[in-house]
Amino acid sequence: MGAKTMADIAPVPDTYRTSANGQWSAPCHYYDLPRTKNFSMDYCTGYCVMKSVTNYTQLLAADTKTVCEWGTGIEPCALSFLVHYVGDSHQPLHVSYGDDKGGNSVKVKFFTKSTNLHSVWDTYIIQRWSSDLDSAVSQLEDFISQNPDLVKQYLDAMSPEDWGSESFGYVLSTVYDFDNIVRIEKRQKEITLGQQYYDRNLPIVQQRLVAGGVRLAQLLESIL
Repeated sequence: MGAKTMADIAPVPDTYRTSANGQWSAPCHYYDLPRTKNFSMDYCTGYCVMKSVTNYTQLLAADTKTVCEWGTGIEPCALSFLVHYVGDSHQPLHVSYGDDKGGNSVKVKFFTKSTNLHSVWDTYIIQRWSSDLDSAVSQLEDFISQNPDLVKQYLDAMSPEDWGSESFGYVLSTVYDFDNIVRIEKRQKEITLGQQYYDRNLPIVQQRLVAGGVRLAQLLESIL
């Protein structure tokens, strides 16, 4: 079927990568680094999320008229991939450590929910903030209108490599800061992340959503 909104097509690449035909695309969603204190593109020797943004920007620019249709195992259109990968590149744990699979193997309890660290940043911080999409969008639009200097700062850094470096910076500074819990404990037991972790990182999640949104808008405007 044909999609009607960007929200319809944005999640499609996640479904596609779990299909038999789409398994090749899984590495396009993330960038695994070793435990280093410096961001570098040197480890992206094949697919990675920043290269995927560049790739699908070029593919969309070359063909802006392809209809976005999908079904089981059907490859998403370039626009669907691009929207999705711009979002992924702004989620810190999509540009993170390979040895714990971007936080997927870090078991945590987020308030009362047993999950993993990656899902906390992908889903649960956002859901705790707002379970209503329209309300969340309205709040982010207000943030954009009230912070023109910050928006300009985002739009002055339009390289996907910049976005990856920003995301990895949050991995180094706050994502794994478990309120003074010893680092090695994350491999030994479920870590409880509560109000302190949420309060510290919600503004970062919101700003990454804003950064990804305004950059995607700029990118699509330049193409279309």
